[in-house]
Amino acid sequence: MGVLTIHLAASEVATYMAGAGEVPAAPASDDTSASVWLLVVITLLGSSVLAGFITSVLGNLRAAATARREGYANAVRSLIARGEYPYRVRRRVSDDADVLSALVERGHDLQEQLAACRTWVASEHRVLGRLFESALAGIDTTVGPAIQDAWGTPPISAAMGMNLNGWGPGDQWHHVAKLERAITYRFGWRRLVPSRLWSRWICRP
Repeated sequence: MGVLTIHLAASEVATYMAGAGEVPAAPASDDTSASVWLLVVITLLGSSVLAGFITSVLGNLRAAATARREGYANAVRSLIARGEYPYRVRRRVSDDADVLSALVERGHDLQEQLAACRTWVASEHRVLGRLFESALAGIDTTVGPAIQDAWGTPPISAAMGMNLNGWGPGDQWHHVAKLERAITYRFGWRRLVPSRLWSRWICRP
């Protein structure tokens, strides 16, 4: 109820009593009137503060969810990039210094990204940290040897050579699948589900 509404209601009561031949009773004291207005002001201020608090909380929750979504998206991208790196090395078109330097630089950047993602995911959620480590270890079982083999293979000099005919570590998505399923439990209503309930079936072999 706003201040104007309260004031109008009081005026209507006074008009009604005057029409009935009665004179509205004067306030017992100025303190009573002051107390009423103080109560009205506190109520209005309290409503504004509560609304502001709720808006702030909802805004913080949205911001946290956005940051969490970006963090997990970056983690998955880094794992996929790790699985694709051997193909980049294998499909290099020369062993010139600038080509080799670019590939080495990308390899170093990828290692840094993976290290940062490992730290972030582990700090964000313990179960997902273990799943990230498991996915990375699974990818490296085939990607590591493939990278060594790619560096030992001559560069490709013709377009037909880009067709690797089955060479390479293959699709690594099955290593990321468990992590992807677990990530869904960090958003929406699933966040309310305790990790001990969903981690059992996600983490099983």
